[in-house]
Amino acid sequence: MSNDSTQKKLEKRLFLFICIIFFPLLSILLVGSYGFAIWILQIIFGPPTL
Repeated sequence: MSNDSTQKKLEKRLFLFICIIFFPLLSILLVGSYGFAIWILQIIFGPPTL
């Protein structure tokens, strides 16, 4: 019984870590790296023109 309760506690902590820390940081990193890639491409190839 003790093993089951520790497993649930671990799963709850892991879920909170993923929702509060991991996914927000991952989204910030992805958006930031996308913006950085566009910025570098505009330095190399120039701004977009029509």
